[in-house]
Amino acid sequence: MAPTREMSLETKERIVKLLEEGNPSRMVAKDVGCSQSAVSKIWTKYKQHGMVVKAKRTGRPRKTSKRQDKQLKEVGVNVCDRTVRNRLKEMGFQYRKAKRKPALTPKHKRTRLQWAKERQSWTVDDWMKVVFSDESRICIGQGDDAGTFVWCRSSEIYEEACLKKTTKFPQSLMIWGCMSGKGTGEMTVVNSSINAQVYIDILDSFLIPSIEQMFGDDEIIFQDDNASCHRAKTVKAFLEERHIQSMSWPANSPDLNPIENLWWRLKKMVHKKGPTSKADLATAIKESWHQIDAEYCLSLIKSMPHRLKAVIKAKVILRAP
Repeated sequence: MAPTREMSLETKERIVKLLEEGNPSRMVAKDVGCSQSAVSKIWTKYKQHGMVVKAKRTGRPRKTSKRQDKQLKEVGVNVCDRTVRNRLKEMGFQYRKAKRKPALTPKHKRTRLQWAKERQSWTVDDWMKVVFSDESRICIGQGDDAGTFVWCRSSEIYEEACLKKTTKFPQSLMIWGCMSGKGTGEMTVVNSSINAQVYIDILDSFLIPSIEQMFGDDEIIFQDDNASCHRAKTVKAFLEERHIQSMSWPANSPDLNPIENLWWRLKKMVHKKGPTSKADLATAIKESWHQIDAEYCLSLIKSMPHRLKAVIKAKVILRAP
């Protein structure tokens, strides 16, 4: 467990002041943003010492002065890796895995911003009327992208128990699925490449029943991305014939589609089942899909206003030069 950050002297003095004024510890804890137990400990120490006690610094003695911290890049300051990491943490840096993000052109950025602004007034109820869809490929052994860590000696790194085995061309299946705030819709394994006619067959066999099951006769908005087979004239005509309103979608924007989060969970669930063949993989996918609860889908839909706010908030970064 990481050590908790030491409370500032000013915060401790405020806690004591509020308690002396007769405020209950529960209200004081809420006011300063800490636990009730922390308030009780500070009050107990205050009564014991008659003053607010500043905690003693723990850990190794500081290796550098504040002045030397500014000179770490200069020759002559002999410090270890740990000291450098500690100073970076003090300055607010954190060591983390880099976030993945699609490469966006200036045109993509303008389109994303415009799309977000046009829908910034939408409520969760508005987003509840949207059916999100997508295709995804699931591989055997996929689902552990964060990496596997093992404890071993340097002489044991190639031992069987310490390896994460990979295959050059893993067996995989392409699937199509849809979801809304009411839960998951239909999902199917796609055994061929997807062209306009194959996509129409998928929509007819799986999207239409999903809409009827989740919404009945109510009007919905259908979302899919800008893949060429999705934007074919025959597909557009099919949707118009079925009186299904299609949502425009900014290119290269999987981060705006909540079904991407659903794919991540699905792949994790499939990975835990440990399929070893395509038949096992297909069974694991279908079982896992039906195990995804409506509560999770609803939480993804509720995140839509926040996703749009994030795009709009980043407008300075997204503005084309």
